[in-house]
Amino acid sequence: MFKKKPSIKAQAPLRSSDRRKIAQQIIHDLSCSPSSTDDGSSSSSTEASLRNQLLPDGSSSAKFTTTHGPELTAVSGNIYFGTHADEQVERPLWVRVDRQSPELSPTVFTLWKNPTLLPLLHTHENVVERLYDGADLMTPGLIGPPFPEGAKAGTLVGIASSERPTVPVAVGVCEIDIAALEKAAGEKGRAVKILHWVGDELYRLGGSSVKVPEALEITGPVADAQTASVTDTVGKLDIAEGKKADEVEENKCSGEEEIRQLDTEEIDDAFYNAALYGFYDYCSNDKVSALEFPLSSSAFISTLVHPYLPPASHFPPHNLLQNDGPHPSLQLKKTSWKNTAKFLKHLHTKQLVMHKIRGGGESVVMNINWQSSEVQSFTPYKLPQAPKEHRAEASMASGGGEKGGTIKIEALYRPNGKAIKFFTEINEGTKDFYTASDLKSLLNGYIETNSLAQPTNKRLIKLDPVLSNALFASTPADTNELAKSKGIYKRDQLAERLITTCAPYYRVIGPSGEEQKPKAGQPPKVSVVLEKRQGKKTVTRIFGLESFGVDPKGLAEELQKVCAGSATVCQAVGLKPGLLEVMVQGSQSKVVEKVLEKRGVPSRFLTVLDKTSGKK
Repeated sequence: MFKKKPSIKAQAPLRSSDRRKIAQQIIHDLSCSPSSTDDGSSSSSTEASLRNQLLPDGSSSAKFTTTHGPELTAVSGNIYFGTHADEQVERPLWVRVDRQSPELSPTVFTLWKNPTLLPLLHTHENVVERLYDGADLMTPGLIGPPFPEGAKAGTLVGIASSERPTVPVAVGVCEIDIAALEKAAGEKGRAVKILHWVGDELYRLGGSSVKVPEALEITGPVADAQTASVTDTVGKLDIAEGKKADEVEENKCSGEEEIRQLDTEEIDDAFYNAALYGFYDYCSNDKVSALEFPLSSSAFISTLVHPYLPPASHFPPHNLLQNDGPHPSLQLKKTSWKNTAKFLKHLHTKQLVMHKIRGGGESVVMNINWQSSEVQSFTPYKLPQAPKEHRAEASMASGGGEKGGTIKIEALYRPNGKAIKFFTEINEGTKDFYTASDLKSLLNGYIETNSLAQPTNKRLIKLDPVLSNALFASTPADTNELAKSKGIYKRDQLAERLITTCAPYYRVIGPSGEEQKPKAGQPPKVSVVLEKRQGKKTVTRIFGLESFGVDPKGLAEELQKVCAGSATVCQAVGLKPGLLEVMVQGSQSKVVEKVLEKRGVPSRFLTVLDKTSGKK
């Protein structure tokens, strides 16, 4: 939720009555109970101590707004700040989010002072790294059973790693009844929706001096049970790992073993052989005439490579029960080439294709060497088949189903300005397009190659001249930032700098998977404008359709039938010649949204402007 920096208003001190009320609500919602005392303290003083432990005296609050999720949903609420008795620094302790249940959630700073406040779930360290990127916790990532009894659907939980089992590093809400799970391995779906984690923007409000504890001492009435649960859970990890090899060997006999992850060399060979298979198939079955050259890189991959990738049973240890499905490791981004342009360049060096990079950085295949000895002597292998339910869905789609797929927009980045120095240093293409994930992988590879990560904390990176020159501008702000960093910078912040230094592009992927040429700038949107014409008549104008491959004339004909009114197509006002707009009578924004969604354009790609009432 706090992956992006929130906008925070000025803090205001909490009145004592408000503080007690909020603390009492927390005690009620989380079923907290005061620790028993042996010194004769009254119950009222013990409750007051508990309230002060959860929300210290002198706390303050501040309103915040931010956006969350891929659709940038607006989120607002209050952050409660306070200083615990044994600290001098004010930290964010609680967050109240409007119109969300549960309403109040603690930060990790609060959990470190109250380790038994929430049920604590455990996961592996590599999964925790994914949580630090803003991912949710999936069910297979859980360690257990046993799971805490309080980890039920809709309840708040803390997340800790197996390496530091008593230290919560994230807070989330259970999406399933985790306490009732009999096993986690092999299950699917999201287990916990993560609200806050160590390193997010909420955490950074606690100051730069804070350090994650190595371990926490669990005290209180549930201490023994909690400690026993943690010890039991972590203790079982080694046993589980020890049994894993035996289980795999045993499962081989029944054909139930998990599909082995392939190494890079195997994936490279699979893609290379798939291309040979594609060339062989088209050549030997007289299908060459169906191809139109020059062939775009996306068309080349989707037509001549992907359909010919081998099934999981192609790779040892062989398992005939896996013949029906493709191997999950076979993804172009997992090859040594990482992207289509480099793969085509490799095929070019093998004299299998004639590859060219056009202006704008678009990779195209000009021709294919059908007479290559490798193609002519190729021996076909058995191809994977889609599962039956997938084939049925494909049949329905081809039979004129109501929905043929959804249009997607992929954010891409291209080296620009000072960032080019970094790509030149690592011998990567400066004209290629990269996803954010690609850029992070390249940065991590450079960090590993040059041993720049701090030995005690892999998230802190030593800045060398290449990173300093490529990712920091010669502005006063960046100069001050470099001076403040003292040569050490956070890994995720470096990744963000690399992304923002590159030029933004986008690519539209059609419902059937066809990819358009990358275009510069931010992703487009379809504009739906409601306005008055001739006094009181309302019309709805729709433009920006061409970016999504929607035919304005076809849309006008459909809207004319659905809306039972006239619909016209004309030159879009204020746009370059050739771009059309559809105009339909009446206030039809909801109808337009449904019709476009049926054509594969999700509502998040629409902007609706109501000029009839001044509302948006």
